[in-house]
Amino acid sequence: MREEKKLSRAELYCAWLGLACLALTVLAAFLMPASIGWLRRISWDGYYRSFVLRLYLILAGVFLTAFGLEPASTSVVQYLRQRWRDGYTYGALAGMCVVLWGFILHFGRRQFGAWDYNIMIDTGWRQMLGQRPYVDFVTPNPPGFNLGIKYAYELFGVSWNANLYLTSAFACATFLWMYWLMRKVSLGRALAALAAFAIESAGVLTLCFWWYNNSVLILAAVFFLACLAYAREPGSAGVQTSYAVSLALLSLMKPNIAGVTMVGGFVLLLVVTDRKLRLVLLTLSAAVAALLVLAVNHVSIAAMLASYRGVAKARGGFGLRSYYQMAAWDRHAALLWIAVLAIPLLGLVPRALRLLMKKDWKGVALSLMFPLAFVIAVYGLTTNGEFRDLECTVLLAAGAVLSFGKGGDGPLLRRVYIAILCASIAGDVYYGAERVRVYGIGPQMFFDWQDDNSRIGAGFLKDMRVSSRMVEVQREVGAAIRANPGPIFLGPRLEYDYAVFGLTSPEHFPVYWQPDVSFPQSEQSRLVQVWKDAGFKTLIFQRFAEPPTARGCSSMNYTCYTDEFFDAIDQGYVRDDRYGAITVYHRREP
Repeated sequence: MREEKKLSRAELYCAWLGLACLALTVLAAFLMPASIGWLRRISWDGYYRSFVLRLYLILAGVFLTAFGLEPASTSVVQYLRQRWRDGYTYGALAGMCVVLWGFILHFGRRQFGAWDYNIMIDTGWRQMLGQRPYVDFVTPNPPGFNLGIKYAYELFGVSWNANLYLTSAFACATFLWMYWLMRKVSLGRALAALAAFAIESAGVLTLCFWWYNNSVLILAAVFFLACLAYAREPGSAGVQTSYAVSLALLSLMKPNIAGVTMVGGFVLLLVVTDRKLRLVLLTLSAAVAALLVLAVNHVSIAAMLASYRGVAKARGGFGLRSYYQMAAWDRHAALLWIAVLAIPLLGLVPRALRLLMKKDWKGVALSLMFPLAFVIAVYGLTTNGEFRDLECTVLLAAGAVLSFGKGGDGPLLRRVYIAILCASIAGDVYYGAERVRVYGIGPQMFFDWQDDNSRIGAGFLKDMRVSSRMVEVQREVGAAIRANPGPIFLGPRLEYDYAVFGLTSPEHFPVYWQPDVSFPQSEQSRLVQVWKDAGFKTLIFQRFAEPPTARGCSSMNYTCYTDEFFDAIDQGYVRDDRYGAITVYHRREP
């Protein structure tokens, strides 16, 4: 039996300092006011400024705590390793899955974001009505996202909770999958579990709902690890299956991240492996499997590709638009965080130079797998516009393999990276619990920092805790639907109510009206005509504190509508202002 390592005096001091740092972090976070009046460069919102300050306090405090406690925790792990049983591992993994599941269900029911949530809810509802994406309704979203919410409704019933059950199952399945793959590339049990949980925290817990950005980035991390495992154990049937299945699933997801990850992983792996034909056949089998999924679900590949091309052409390709739409503070913080996570990649430079000198092209290709993770993170940041950690799932996986895998770059790097993983988890858990991703969808639409205690007791949104404004809007929308004839059209940020009230969503119309994002600008006149031809008798819009004449993308009442759309409303309908939270339009009599 290996002799247990005793902690040095310096390591004991570090442990005590780590505990003191943890206590101070908790105390400072607890005492920080809910809203602060300074740091105005961050945001106009005092509550958001307080959140940012608390978030960075948590990141710094947990990093220092974990860095100080790492020697002591390593000693504990070594002690437990001698007494550990496989059953304990299974129990620990099951416990972590319970944490993921419980967190998503609890916090996913808190606050409602009336834009992104509409996209997800109405996409699933339309498919339940028999409408086909890309053919019967306009959407730029990937088939994997669309089919995911459809199957969630079919399995768990048409409700908000169905989306949460899907997200929880996805998180638990991919967590276990990544843990297994990390074990295949020689990570220890504890570190593999920590790294996989950090990836799930970044990709799923920050949102707590099914979305096209987090689903693709989690599957990108799975595929990346599957490529590394394949390079290490190409003859393993389990590894081959992981490669093919993860590739098939990833190909159904958002094409910007999926495309870079799949092409980069396949090309580099093709150089690394000796059995190239087998790799090509596995890749083709994954492609065939993805095509079968689309065929079984009656998804038109031609229509899907046309949708992708139309939006990509309108946006000038996948450029920096989303990056520059972020606040300056968030952009700088994101770049800094990606740079921190990329620290382990620096150790590749001398290794790659040695391999180049030896003309070991397979070794060079394998080394390039890790910079690919950095490229994915930066590309995701520039094209997705999400919270920075979400874009770093593959980079977290790469750093974990480099730091903890066989031939890692030394104890100091491992200690630093463990501290980074712990800080990342703490920050992401706080971010998800505060529902800041929902805040980003829009304050007062219906997010409210201090008002989320109104619980919905029944119906599609059962168990949701929302703002009092949303409760009032729902009450008035229900009253307007009951009092007015159909067909009924629901305006921006109300599209989720098609599912809530069992109405038919308009066919051949976009899931959300956002030119150059959900459809090309050139399609607007045609879509306005589609809207006219539908012959809606009643229109319902939310009412915000803005002039009735406000138009364009600056308008919250009629987001991004064109003058042609406004003219069609003015000419064809009579405005009804009897409601307080909504505006209703009645069709003019001929």
